[in-house]
Amino acid sequence: MRVANNRVHMGRWALMGWVALVVAACSPQAPEQTLEERAQARWDLLLERDFEGAWGYMTPGFRETTSAFDYAVDAARRPVRWLSAAVSGKECEEDVCKISVLVEYRAPGAPSGMSEIRLSRTIEESWIRLDGQWWFVQN
Repeated sequence: MRVANNRVHMGRWALMGWVALVVAACSPQAPEQTLEERAQARWDLLLERDFEGAWGYMTPGFRETTSAFDYAVDAARRPVRWLSAAVSGKECEEDVCKISVLVEYRAPGAPSGMSEIRLSRTIEESWIRLDGQWWFVQN
C-alpha cells in the first residue's frame, strides 16, 4: 500500500512539473527593446536630466572607463538644455547603425535674449550591437 501512495505522489509532482513547463512555454515573453526604443529611452532620460540612467546605454567599454557620476557631471555642465527628442530614422549595416533624432533645445548661457530661443535640428547618433544588445557610441 505504501508503494502505491509513493507512486501517486510522484505522479502528481511529475504532472505539476509538466504543467509548469507548458505554462512557461506558452506565456508571452517580454519583448526586447528595438534599437529605436533604446535610442528613445536614452533620450527620455536625457530630457529628464537623469544622466546616470542615460549612462547605462553607453557601450560597455565606455562604462568601464567612465563612471556614471563623471558622465553625469559632464552632461550637467553642457551649455544646452534639451527640450524634446524624437527618433526619426535609422540606417544600418549589420551591427552598426546611424540613428536620426530630431531634437529641440535652447542655450541658457547665450547672450541677450537668445537664451530663450527654441532651436531644433536633426542629429545623427552611432549605435553598435554587442552580444545581441544595442549600445550608444559616444563620439
